[in-house]
Amino acid sequence: MSTRKDVIIVGAGAIGCSIAYHLGRRGISTCIVDRESIAVRASGKAWAVFTYAPAIFAYETCVTTPSEALGSGPLDTALTVPGESVGHWLQLHSASYDRMPEFAIELQERGGIDIEYCETPSTNLVTQREFEEAGGPQELLRPFQSVGGVECDWIDSDALREQFPSLNAEYVGGVTYPAGQVEPYKFTLALAQAAEKLDAEFVRGEVVAFATEGDKITGVQLASGNELHADAVVLAMGPWVGEGSALLGCEVGCRPVFTECLRAKMPTELPLHTLGAGTFWILPKKNGEVILATYGAADFIDRPNFDASLSEEVKLEVVQGVAHILPALEDATIIEHRGDLLAMAPTPPYQKPVMGRFPQWQNGYIASRFGGDGVCMSPAAGELMAELIDTGKAPLRARRMFDRLAPGSSSE
Repeated sequence: MSTRKDVIIVGAGAIGCSIAYHLGRRGISTCIVDRESIAVRASGKAWAVFTYAPAIFAYETCVTTPSEALGSGPLDTALTVPGESVGHWLQLHSASYDRMPEFAIELQERGGIDIEYCETPSTNLVTQREFEEAGGPQELLRPFQSVGGVECDWIDSDALREQFPSLNAEYVGGVTYPAGQVEPYKFTLALAQAAEKLDAEFVRGEVVAFATEGDKITGVQLASGNELHADAVVLAMGPWVGEGSALLGCEVGCRPVFTECLRAKMPTELPLHTLGAGTFWILPKKNGEVILATYGAADFIDRPNFDASLSEEVKLEVVQGVAHILPALEDATIIEHRGDLLAMAPTPPYQKPVMGRFPQWQNGYIASRFGGDGVCMSPAAGELMAELIDTGKAPLRARRMFDRLAPGSSSE
């Protein structure tokens, strides 16, 4: 088999499918290659929460949960370094979040799938001790407000218990802000089907080599021996991007980590309101299910051998942690214990994407290392990457971001 398209995209997760869709909107044909299938890995198992961007910034720059998993210091030290922060790519969160209400309609029309989008409150719960140590609601809101969080507010315990009667009495309220959510597999599949209608083709196979001429990539070779040809190639391979980029002689550092969560069902559906306390999170979904998870530096487990095995210890930790917050969850039925590998940067800040053109190749591009935020950054990442590939220039509105995230940059 020999196939020719304008662009070959290696990786059929949310990022790869979003790039294909946005290239299709520009009249550019694509071939998406994956050794498995669409959204089989992390993109189909994510929390799929589109968080209000200032909350992302406030969390990643202010939280101080100790951990040895991502570094020797606290989480804020692990996620940020002097002169570098999530603020340099916050545009990917913000633009994606703002676009989602319309994007959900667009994908249903073009991809034929309801991605189960809805907007919900998300509340970081606060104990009496935390409340007193902070000095009251205004001090707890300050980190959010200082980074532009005008939609953040304080919700008291009475209002919370109207929605969650079994909420643990130790919580006296919380900082609440808006968030959107989708069903991750349906979201990625909708992107893929919308891309297919715009001349995208999907090929199952493992890329083992690249064909090149001078400083141009002319195609890819699959393990089957088949060759695919294109005018440009994009690596959107998640945690395998280090291996893929090494085949091009320009290996990009990547730290494969593993994280997991539970999908559950309650006898009576929970309100559409996300609750978080410490590192534990309760995320009711539009379909009536609920995602139960833990999210802290210690929950990103190094898996350099790409081992994707689940942990019964983590499962028990999550069950106990969320039941402490909301004892009614003791009645939940676990439907699925799931998790997968994520791509992180090899050095702090670990949740730093790499996006742009390889300096060694005129037509070689990369979009990877989105950590657990690939789904929620994919609308903006796909659109910006498509414009870069189509025009050959970084969009003016994202020029500095591309400079910061480009492979081979001083901060990469």
